[in-house]
Amino acid sequence: MKTFTADNINDIYMQVSKELMQNGDERHVRGLNTREIDEEVCIILENPINSLVTLPPRHLDERVYKYLEGEFNWFKSGVLDIAPIQPYAHFWDKIANHDKTINSNYGYYTFYQPTPEAGMSQFDWCVKKLKDDNYSRQAVININQIQHKYLENKDFCCTIGSHFLFRKGKLDCVNWMRSNDFIFGSQYNWPWFCFVQQEIAKAVGVPVGRYVHMVSSLHTYDNHYKMLEEVANYVPTDEDKEKEKKISQLWQDFTEGKIPTFWGEACRIAGIKV
Repeated sequence: MKTFTADNINDIYMQVSKELMQNGDERHVRGLNTREIDEEVCIILENPINSLVTLPPRHLDERVYKYLEGEFNWFKSGVLDIAPIQPYAHFWDKIANHDKTINSNYGYYTFYQPTPEAGMSQFDWCVKKLKDDNYSRQAVININQIQHKYLENKDFCCTIGSHFLFRKGKLDCVNWMRSNDFIFGSQYNWPWFCFVQQEIAKAVGVPVGRYVHMVSSLHTYDNHYKMLEEVANYVPTDEDKEKEKKISQLWQDFTEGKIPTFWGEACRIAGIKV
């Protein structure tokens, strides 16, 4: 298993980019050229508040921050219909079900899908289990589910699930993924799952611990090799680090409902023209 650890996600993003570009295994998958880390990957983010990738080589224009906000709002809504997320990325058109629904709205499984007997959300299930017993091993949110196993499914959820555990006086989150596109997946996955972790910790009344991101297949596609090369070789300046702090705090304010929107101000701080 290949492990990457840091206090902020930018450092991890550079580490993994370097590993993919220098040692990634070349593969031809579904007609596309890819590079994959040829073993399981464990990413340990010591401080889940620092879950946003803010490195300039990854933000060529406003689209990343704009999509991040759009997907977050879509997840929070729990709506499986494609319409709310469609304006942010046409990628979803390619994998939507015949009825124009999407399986991969992680917010639906977290906050809205009722458990069979108790009728509560999986979020509330986790909170109850951890309140009843801080050391419960049953605080699990299942994302990839049995009903997704139909042959024509183009949206087979990449996330298997999240496990919340009380360790060293804090709430850790261990998130399991079967597959992770390092460009179009990871940097949107981390903020969401760290948000859920923080919300559960708040509801239980315990401090936030580490975020642990486990991936069976972490990969990138050849149209992103140049970008990853630039990320791998990038040396953040003091100004970059100050911007990272401001944008991370802005995201925190947005997810806590203190401000109505995020992406425009994030672009202004980053110096990205809108």
